Amino acid sequence: MKIQLLGTAGGDFRRVDDPEDKFGYLPRVRELGGKNLRCPAQAMIFPDILIDFYNGDQIDKFDIAPESIKHLLITHNHWDHLQPLRILEFAAALPHPLQIYGSHNVIEAIKFANTYDFDRSSGRFIIRKKQTDVEYYKLEPAQSYEIGGTTVDPVHGNHCMDKSDNMIMQDVCLNYVFERDGKTIFYGMDSSYTLPLTFEYLRKFRIDVAVMDMTFGRWPIDVDKSGHHNLDMLIETIEEFREAGIFHEETTILVSHISLAFVEPHDDLKDELSKMGIILAYDGQEIEV
Repeated sequence: MKIQLLGTAGGDFRRVDDPEDKFGYLPRVRELGGKNLRCPAQAMIFPDILIDFYNGDQIDKFDIAPESIKHLLITHNHWDHLQPLRILEFAAALPHPLQIYGSHNVIEAIKFANTYDFDRSSGRFIIRKKQTDVEYYKLEPAQSYEIGGTTVDPVHGNHCMDKSDNMIMQDVCLNYVFERDGKTIFYGMDSSYTLPLTFEYLRKFRIDVAVMDMTFGRWPIDVDKSGHHNLDMLIETIEEFREAGIFHEETTILVSHISLAFVEPHDDLKDELSKMGIILAYDGQEIEV
C-alpha cells in the first residue's frame, strides 16, 4: 500500500503571496521554494482513493491519472478540504461515476451543489440544467467499509467543534484508517487531542504509517478554540498512541496540515523534528508501506 501526500498545507496556504507577514516566515518560504511551498492538504491512497479536494492542480502536478481515481473521501466540510463545484467539474470529466464518501453534511453539500445553481441576477437558486453522474455514500465513525480493495475505518476527529457553553458540533470531521495486505495507514487531518471513544476504537489497530495534524508547530494555541495540534500537543498524542500500542516501534510518523504563517519553513524545521522521530511532510511525498 502506498500513500502520496499531494498537499500538506493548512488553511492559510494562500498567504504565501501575502506581502505582509507579522511572523516573518513567508519571505523565507518564498525564498526557499521547493518543499517549503505547500498546497491544501490532500492525499492519494493508491491505486484509486483520493482524500479531500480543493482543486485538481495537485493531481496534475504529480501526474496522477484522473481516471485512476474511483473513490473520493472527504474529511470534513471546511473550504480548504471540500469544494463541491470543483469536485463536480472533476467528476464530469471522468469515464466512470465518481464515488464520494463523507459525513452527512459533506454529502448534502455536494448534493446541493449538484442540484442548484445560484442566479446572481435574481438572487435566487435555480435547478441545474444537467447534474453530474456521481454516487454518494454517507460514512459513520467507528465502522468498517470496503472501498475498492481497501478496508476503511472512519473515526471521529476533534475538529469542527464549538467548545463553548453551547457545545455545538458543526460537522463530523472524519479521520481515516486504511488497511490492505496486512498494512495500516492512519490519516489524521484535522484534529486536536483525540476524542476518548476514537482513542478506544483505534486500540484495535497497529498503525504502520500515521499522517498527523501539526498545524501550528511551536506556536501556542488556545485548545478551547482550535481543532488542531501544535507540536507540544502532538508529542502528547504520539506518546498516548505508543503507550496504547496503536503506534509500534516501527511506525512511521509524518506531520502535515502545516500553517505557512505560523510554522517555520520545511528546510528550517525538518532536522529538528527528525531527531524526535517525526517526519515533516512535503507536497508530493510518497510513503510505501
